[in-house]
Amino acid sequence: MDSELSSILTNVRDSSLDALKLSYEMSIPTELAPPASFWKSYTDEKLAIGLRACLALWAASGKKMVPLEFQLTATIALMSGQDSLVDVGTGYGKTLCMILPCLLDSPGTISIVVSPLKRLQVVQVLEFERYGIKTVAINEDTPNDPELWKVWPWMTLFDRF
Repeated sequence: MDSELSSILTNVRDSSLDALKLSYEMSIPTELAPPASFWKSYTDEKLAIGLRACLALWAASGKKMVPLEFQLTATIALMSGQDSLVDVGTGYGKTLCMILPCLLDSPGTISIVVSPLKRLQVVQVLEFERYGIKTVAINEDTPNDPELWKVWPWMTLFDRF
C-alpha cells in the first residue's frame, strides 16, 4: 500500500463521526452514494463504520467506487462483530465485502478468507492487491512455490504443525 493511501486510511479510521459526515458529504458524489434512507436505521457507531467504508473505498479505488448497499450492510455487520451472509450472483462484488473490513482494520492485522476454488483464490488475491492489501493464497500448491516462501518467510511457522 502506498504511503498516501495509508495516510488517508489512517485518517479515516481515526476520524470522529462529525468529521466522517463532513468528509463523506464533501467527497462522495450524490449519484454514487447510498440514499439517505439507507443510513436512517443505523446507530452512530454503525453509521461511522459505514461512512468509513465509503471513504476508504473511495480513496483506495482512486475516487471511482463507493460500496453498494449490500456491501455496506455486510461490512457494518462484520465490523460490529455480527455474522453476515451475502447471497448475490457471480460478479456482483462479494469480494469487496471481504476487502472493506481489511481496509478499515488497523495495519498489521491478519484476515483469513476461505475460498473453495483455486481460480477464485487467484482472482481474490489480485483483487485484494489492487486495493493495496498484502495477500497470499494458501492451498495444496503452496509447499511447491519457492517464490512464495521468499516473500512470506513467516509461513515457515506452519512447518511446525
